[in-house]
Amino acid sequence: MEHTDKIFHRYLTDPINDLFNKLTNISIIDKNLNIIPDEELDPVIEEINLGFNKLDKLIELIENMNKDVSFEGILKFIYSTFSEFIPYNHIGIALLKDEDKILEASYGISDPALCELPKKLLGLKAEISKTSLENIVKNGTPRIINDLNSYTKNKDANYNKILMEEGIKSSISLPLSVNEKPIGIIFFSNVMRDVYNEEHVDFLKTLSSSIAISLNKNIFIDEMLYSTLLALTKMAETRDEDTADHLDRMTAYAVKITEFLQDDRKYEEEITIQFIKGIERFSAMHDIGKVGVKDGILLKPGRLTKEEFDEMKKHVTYGVEVLKTAESNIVKQKYSMFKMGIEIVECHHEKWDGSGYPNNKSKTDIPLSARIVAVSDVFDALTSKRPYKDAYGFEESFEYVIEGSGLHFDPVIIETLKKHRNEFYELYNSFQKNKPSD
Repeated sequence: MEHTDKIFHRYLTDPINDLFNKLTNISIIDKNLNIIPDEELDPVIEEINLGFNKLDKLIELIENMNKDVSFEGILKFIYSTFSEFIPYNHIGIALLKDEDKILEASYGISDPALCELPKKLLGLKAEISKTSLENIVKNGTPRIINDLNSYTKNKDANYNKILMEEGIKSSISLPLSVNEKPIGIIFFSNVMRDVYNEEHVDFLKTLSSSIAISLNKNIFIDEMLYSTLLALTKMAETRDEDTADHLDRMTAYAVKITEFLQDDRKYEEEITIQFIKGIERFSAMHDIGKVGVKDGILLKPGRLTKEEFDEMKKHVTYGVEVLKTAESNIVKQKYSMFKMGIEIVECHHEKWDGSGYPNNKSKTDIPLSARIVAVSDVFDALTSKRPYKDAYGFEESFEYVIEGSGLHFDPVIIETLKKHRNEFYELYNSFQKNKPSD
């Protein structure tokens, strides 16, 4: 209750008291008992109206925080609502990772003219001690930059290059903290120089506190549910020691293929920041249903009989039921978390030509997420040792996948994969270097 009271006072009582104090200091009669002209009162009235407007928006934000668990929904609301008080073309959020040593670009939203900026920044990491952002996190000190090009010393850093290439010229950066513990940094950026001042910082301090609370709640719920289900997924995989690292590898392949598609501007309407994050998060759950498959079938060293294969297919149904159960509990809170996970689990064994299972879906009736995971899953299975086979090499496995274009796999994905063959090989090779010797 004490924490709730602090929030109430900070966002409601304190602003109202501040506004009341300003009102009580206003007089329409000057010291010589002359009536002050209306034109002199207009700026004061305008400031009062602006203050009430800000208060209304903050109250609406708090109401949305209580109704909408989705942080993306909160961020969209903030972006569309507060631009009349703060000049920005982009809002970005970087979260602290790896015991607060790393900052990772995790969320972003921009004007349509800067639609590529969030995509380019997403996932970029920087060691915070090697950046000028460390002081913001350590001391909780906001920072104004009104000429990014002149201010920035390390212009070669990826994030700085991207910002300047996209035309960002000024920014305000504020710490995000919950219960005095830093969790990240929020950036408000503009394509114009010299647009920010201390009044903007004062207002954004309150706004950033609201964002931090919403973000922390979102992270807590997401991580709790995700970690539980990922543990169940890994339990299924580690029953077979030969596939223990399969989840990490095939997830990396799926993310890389998604990035290739994004680079080549394929499926642009579908591949958003949230889509890429979903691929990274839910690809690993594709075979969560294997936890319900008997060891005698899952670990059989030889070819499965038709009856055994039919039993193996049931892992799709088991997996869908697990995620649907989790999703049904989240939906009660008006929030959807596992939609992409369910798509991947249910459809990653479907084939482009309609010959897959369990529903014989074909072409774009198969969700894009599942079509991407299908390629990464098969490629990693081919290049990995299994109870029934040895690992194949890169060339043989890659050619097998390419030959499946239009049959097993989406031709657009395969064409993009062919174009980025060398980069894909580099990723494959990085896993070979880390494999333990037989």
